[in-house]
Amino acid sequence: MALKAVESGADLLGLVFYPPSPRFLTDEAAAGLVESIAGFERKPGLVGLFVNVPLEEMARKAEQYGLDYLQLSGDETPAQVAEISRVRPVIRALRLPATIEPEAALELAAPFGSLPGVTLLLDTHKQGMYGGTGQTGDWQAARAIAQNYPTLLAGGLKPGNVAQAVELVRPWGVDVSSGVEMDGAPGVKDPLKIEQFCHAARFDAALNRAEK
Repeated sequence: MALKAVESGADLLGLVFYPPSPRFLTDEAAAGLVESIAGFERKPGLVGLFVNVPLEEMARKAEQYGLDYLQLSGDETPAQVAEISRVRPVIRALRLPATIEPEAALELAAPFGSLPGVTLLLDTHKQGMYGGTGQTGDWQAARAIAQNYPTLLAGGLKPGNVAQAVELVRPWGVDVSSGVEMDGAPGVKDPLKIEQFCHAARFDAALNRAEK
């Protein structure tokens, strides 16, 4: 489905290196994905997703697969994030409560968002999970963060709501996983949903740029 995402205009592709996830990629699968998009003139950036992995392992995979970004979705501290950002630009996942005041959200975001070379990815907290919950977050709080820091919006996005989310939050970009999967089949992407999602997200983003 990586090819479908590229054909639909995705700017970034994620490679999940977290074994408990249903979206986990073995080394063989990751190599196959990278090879499958090698011939595209307009290639998306590659994001490696890690959860509490040593820096040395992330650096090795970054070289092995030509990763452009390292997404940290674990319990990494600001000091660790700052160190890792010297290897590659970092996307730091921030799991917010489903309902949170904008001021409180900004307090949670500041230690990471203020670091150079770091983009925030806003997801919705669910006990015991490191992302991919499929739960929609607090878009007002997300908007406050996006107004202050480079931000990717995640959390329950799908073809039917991504345009509304982009219009309200005005993030740098959006992230989707479960929202473009087959119903009841985590990790199995639906090509039609991918196409619909990318079209909705990019069309609304273009309107937002035209209005500025």
